[in-house]
Amino acid sequence: MISIILFFISVFCIIYYGIVILYSGIHTSFVKFWPVAAMITAFFAVFLQSNFYLGLPSIIHLLFKIFVTLITILFLILLTMIATTRSKENEEADYLIVLGAIVRGEKPSNALRERIQTAYNYLATHEKCIAILSGYQNQNASISQGKCMQKELRNMGIPAYRLLVENDARTTLENFQFSKEYMTRLQPKVLVVTSDFHLYRSLKIAKKCGYTNIKGISAKTPAPLIIHCYIRELFAIIKDFLRQ
Repeated sequence: MISIILFFISVFCIIYYGIVILYSGIHTSFVKFWPVAAMITAFFAVFLQSNFYLGLPSIIHLLFKIFVTLITILFLILLTMIATTRSKENEEADYLIVLGAIVRGEKPSNALRERIQTAYNYLATHEKCIAILSGYQNQNASISQGKCMQKELRNMGIPAYRLLVENDARTTLENFQFSKEYMTRLQPKVLVVTSDFHLYRSLKIAKKCGYTNIKGISAKTPAPLIIHCYIRELFAIIKDFLRQ
């Protein structure tokens, strides 16, 4: 039964790999995970039916099943934590930090466009809030992520004096560290705009950077990338934990 499940997972990984590439491109972050996952699950689908495995002592079979169960439970807990982080669109804030995402030429990627729209929705109804648009100039872009967000929000009618651009941050940690330099108020109320899958980890990182009064607003993840982004974020959380 487990071998059959693993076989179908392997097939799904290959198909989904194609979907992600068609929608977001071959250079999408973490995209190589899917063919690797397909090979690993295919290997175990065959291995669990091999004479070698079937000939191992029953205690080995039991330990393997316990290990797989524990890993599955851990992943499900983390995915639940990511998925249940609450968005706070109605909170008042002095500053709105908008985290960057991929820019192609001068155009925002689908993920960044969702963050820009979410930021606009908030700024349009909270006219005293100042936005800090944070993100460096990634490969294949002719302007920085911060500058791209500023350009789009200006076109949507947000005045320039409310849009501060931070051009250097390459990571979420740097987003929060560098954005602090643009804040003039003591103990400001801060909201961060990022994709829904990224909100949980962003708030954890912000608190490590010394933000004491920060909440988040989630932007929607494009439907074809939901599984990809949540799985990538799961591994990012595990990576951050191991670095501590």
